[in-house]
Amino acid sequence: MCGRFTLTADAEQLMALFQLSFFPEGYVPRFNISPSQQVLSAVKAAEGYKAGYLKWGLVPFWVKDAKKWKPLINARAESLEEKASFKHLLDKRRCIIFADGYYEWKEEGGKKRPYRIVKQDGKPFAFAGLWDKNDGEAGGLPTCTIITVPANGELGEIHDRMPAIFTAREEIAAWLDKSKPFPEVRPLLKTAPENLFYAYEVSPAVNSPKNESEACIRPAEEE
Repeated sequence: MCGRFTLTADAEQLMALFQLSFFPEGYVPRFNISPSQQVLSAVKAAEGYKAGYLKWGLVPFWVKDAKKWKPLINARAESLEEKASFKHLLDKRRCIIFADGYYEWKEEGGKKRPYRIVKQDGKPFAFAGLWDKNDGEAGGLPTCTIITVPANGELGEIHDRMPAIFTAREEIAAWLDKSKPFPEVRPLLKTAPENLFYAYEVSPAVNSPKNESEACIRPAEEE
């Protein structure tokens, strides 16, 4: 699964890299993004892509009492078309969620040690996501989920799942194109190549969602 991630890039870098036509005010780098928080995302706009905020943890439109619903932070790519929470979103409510790293915990000797997974070149990337709007959701903000796929080699030794990640503009363009039916873009939801990412152990400061400082991404050996 993917339960925490980072987005430490500045706004100018994100706008240029992802060719965004709109970027919301108030953006600040994030070092420990957690479920139920607002996440920077994008959907297709008339020209380019429009960035904005979604609440992480999907609440489908048909849920009558959002307070009693457990928000869905992840969605397995293999079963999207089978799940009532997701199948109505696959054609028209696809989104991307911006990140430049994500965290996973590896069990070793009875303890869980945190690792941050980043691209070899350090650049930001995008998670494949789905979004929905529930009128009963507090604040009225649309919600989202991050799609996951089986993890590869080294990353699979830390956790058996990883986010479905886009690094190419062509992939993002296809995923956000609402004229393309889901079966046409389903092949994009694949495990990332082994040599594209690497993991490093980080400070246990990341264990608490309350910690939101650069200490969260600091290599463990520097502690």
